Amino acid sequence: MTKLKLAMLSAETLAQLAEIIIDYTHEEMMLVFHELEWEQQARIKDIWKSV
Repeated sequence: MTKLKLAMLSAETLAQLAEIIIDYTHEEMMLVFHELEWEQQARIKDIWKSV
């Protein structure tokens, strides 16, 4: 899960997040997402909302 966490934290674009989705299950992503700090979660949400 450390690799997934690092990938999520280094993502800067929606395309980068989409690449992660291909490699991991929804459950794995949600488990790691909920382990992140609030600020980290907010940054990922902002990227996701850029659609």
